[in-house]
Amino acid sequence: MSPVTRLFSAAAVASVATAAVLDLGIIVDNGYKVVEFGIGTPAKTFRLLFDTGSSSSWATDSQCLAKGNCNNGSGYDRTGYSINASTSGHYTGESAVIPYLGGDVAGPTVAEKWTVGNFTWDQSFIAANESNWAALAADGFMGLGFSSIIDGGANTVVETLMAENRLDAAKFGIYYGTEAKNTSGVPGDGVLTIGGSREDEYVEGDLVTIPITRVDGTYDVWRSTILKVNGTRTTSNGSVIETETDFDQARVVFDTGAGSITLPTKQNLAVYESIGMNYTKILKGEHIPLCSEFNSSWSFKFTFGDYRYPQTIEIPGDQLARPGFAYRDDACWPPFEDGAQSGFVLIGTPLLRNFYTVWDYGSAANETVIGKFDPTLSFGYLNNKTTAAK
Repeated sequence: MSPVTRLFSAAAVASVATAAVLDLGIIVDNGYKVVEFGIGTPAKTFRLLFDTGSSSSWATDSQCLAKGNCNNGSGYDRTGYSINASTSGHYTGESAVIPYLGGDVAGPTVAEKWTVGNFTWDQSFIAANESNWAALAADGFMGLGFSSIIDGGANTVVETLMAENRLDAAKFGIYYGTEAKNTSGVPGDGVLTIGGSREDEYVEGDLVTIPITRVDGTYDVWRSTILKVNGTRTTSNGSVIETETDFDQARVVFDTGAGSITLPTKQNLAVYESIGMNYTKILKGEHIPLCSEFNSSWSFKFTFGDYRYPQTIEIPGDQLARPGFAYRDDACWPPFEDGAQSGFVLIGTPLLRNFYTVWDYGSAANETVIGKFDPTLSFGYLNNKTTAAK
């Protein structure tokens, strides 16, 4: 599915902006989930990894690629942005250095025309002249965090469109699709929807909605509180054992740019024990988890929010299977990693891809004041017509 733009008249008056819902097909390349935008005039197509763990967007600069300052070992032939090749771009005078867990990016801020289908808007981003994201099978990132943590004055795509009153609603929705590793260079059946959500198409039952919390009085990334994880397993004699692990109201960040689920050391060991696995033995190579062990005989329940209004989602073991551990097709990656940091949980795509998620700002579609947001993150169980990536 190519990027599709659905336009709705916001009013009969010509001076009023046109609101839109943007459906962007998700391309998967070596496990990286990306969407495409046209940038510049004439527009060139750029693949950007959509990342709720950061806010500013960036794309590699053509000179960075030519000079070897943006190493590329991904196998994907990157598109380089050239301000001299565009009639609509200009430097804003600002610049940024953006540190990520997986690499760093630096460069000047550019104001440019961005395009999806026939829909065009003015967007600022970082033209990266330095990047060590060598393995990234994309041209850059599209940040989906909040504008309180933007770098170099490069505002988020969603909040830019909100400020211009260009969206139908202040939210976005994600269905990852059925392909986990590769869609052969074209969009698969996954879709990122900006300005709306598609739960009516993808979800069975009601959404489970989690409040997003502030840090230092404002919203930065999509974070909440995790209360507990319950591991349930069925023994050989058919009895069901459920074990609760308390997370002491730890912080949890939901990050579409992360390829793992990380838990604090203490809770990580306990969560593995709750389903009969030993994480220490896995680390020492004494146990290689086989994909046949990832089945519906065990599951995890994650409870978020606060104790007054807890919200729980459940995921069975077979949905956490990711083949390729220890360079073996019959072995699967352990479901969780030791995050070491006490009181902090990171939830990435291994969990998110098994649900339809709605990331709602909880405000009017044209709100520009973060303090007036009341954001939530909702999880929907995929319906029978929809399956998760394997």
